[in-house]
Amino acid sequence: MRKLIFFSFCATLLSAACAQKKTISSKITFIQPYCGGARPTPQMEADAQKPKPYASKMIIIVSDKGKVDSVKTDASGLLKKKLDQGNYKLYESWRYYKSTPNGEDVSHFDKACLEEEWKKEFRKISINKNKIVEESVNEINMKCDWSQPCQLDQFKPPRRQ
Repeated sequence: MRKLIFFSFCATLLSAACAQKKTISSKITFIQPYCGGARPTPQMEADAQKPKPYASKMIIIVSDKGKVDSVKTDASGLLKKKLDQGNYKLYESWRYYKSTPNGEDVSHFDKACLEEEWKKEFRKISINKNKIVEESVNEINMKCDWSQPCQLDQFKPPRRQ
């Protein structure tokens, strides 16, 4: 009888814990300027400013309690993840792991500037039992190879002409 009560109690706790999780489903996009060498047409510049899916990229999710999780977007930039109630910040992986946006050595960048970049989440999510609220904080902006944020001038490649 005690085993039955114990298993019943555990099942109740487990179902209560699962019921608190909500599935977030969010489309992640980025903007990238025209980086080609030829003078762009107005159409090329307009197309470059349209949001594109942030496809097959790792997103780092940090709760207000300090718990860290990650999820990979699908081919269309869709992020799906079950999360407990609470507040979350979403980061590009290079920012969370204190790397550089283009994968170059950190010594090629202004360290103080990078430290500010690393703090920038691109989205905040609040989950309570009734609703999920998403707030875009910073757009994900890909840069041309010659205009990476914080990169020291001596390490910037020449701009395309």
